Amino acid sequence: MSATRPFFIPQKEINLIDSMNEELIDEILGQSVDIYKVSVENTDANMYGESTAKYYNVGFRVNCMLLHNQPDTLQDEFGAETNVSIEMYFQRNNLASGSLEFFPEVGDIVDWNDQFWEMNSVTEPKLIGGHPNFRHNIVSRAHRSRLSNLQIEERSR
Repeated sequence: MSATRPFFIPQKEINLIDSMNEELIDEILGQSVDIYKVSVENTDANMYGESTAKYYNVGFRVNCMLLHNQPDTLQDEFGAETNVSIEMYFQRNNLASGSLEFFPEVGDIVDWNDQFWEMNSVTEPKLIGGHPNFRHNIVSRAHRSRLSNLQIEERSR
């Protein structure tokens, strides 16, 4: 990893990009999701680190951009099954600032559009100028999960 800074990308430009994206996500788009992280203290794991029942901490709201992918319908001898997925685009600086101190992880539960989704993957694909010190966003993909598989109580709406 290089200890030098890119010559043509000053910190002022990075700050401008971050502030524009923060305004876009928070003020203009206004999309948000509720995230539930696994409660390690309340979830009993076996010797392999697996658990038959997972318990989650209280959810918190995070602003992000969302992409709802086209549903895939699979037809087999047992009937039709519809697979749906979403992609969430988080701004890295937004998650690390303030009291949130949040980083998405595989296995986190997302509440969006009155449905629950489980995160499948988390990547950081955008490096501004290709420089590892200028990581910009975090992309998380999730599939729809059944409420019966989760130990999350329905909140009153």
